[in-house]
Amino acid sequence: MASEGTTPTLDAEQSQADPASGPVQRDPRKTRIGRILGAIVILVAIATAVGFALTVGVSDSEVVVHVAAVHDLPASRPSPGPTQEVGGLRTLNIESFGWTPKGARLDAVGTHTVATTFFSRGGRVLGISVISGASVFEPGPVVIRPDGVQVHQANIGGRTVLSWRRGGHTLVMSSIVVPTVWMRNLATALNSPRAIRPPSSGAAG
Repeated sequence: MASEGTTPTLDAEQSQADPASGPVQRDPRKTRIGRILGAIVILVAIATAVGFALTVGVSDSEVVVHVAAVHDLPASRPSPGPTQEVGGLRTLNIESFGWTPKGARLDAVGTHTVATTFFSRGGRVLGISVISGASVFEPGPVVIRPDGVQVHQANIGGRTVLSWRRGGHTLVMSSIVVPTVWMRNLATALNSPRAIRPPSSGAAG
């Protein structure tokens, strides 16, 4: 049986608090820092979720499309040096062609590891990826054949996407703002016999 007596409630106890204590003052600097940290955590979570979504159930016929989407994500690690690798993959370095390194990232797309490096020139950003494993499907028609290398071009989500095979791997170059003729000229230069190529032991061939 429930007791018929009265039990002091939490509100009643709080009402007996010392009225002279006044409201608790918060440091506005700590509040701002907390909000900034919270925003950073949210952004990281969103980027992680987007990256995870790219890795699920992707067939080799769709890998290049998803790699182009990776190029919309921010760099997550420093740019590699000319002889360095990203996740064990030798990436292309285009500094000698007038492009400035702007960071790199490493992702999983389907069953493939994708090493991406970003470069800029005149405020325009370009992404170049090397896909691990055997070559995958390259979408779009062949638009140039530098030194016999078939370079495909497609428009994916507003991006111009060039893809080709080199050293047994597929390479993907894409941008929203870089003129297509620049990209074609760069792909031609990279596949020219006179181009400075990575050592054959590297993942990019």
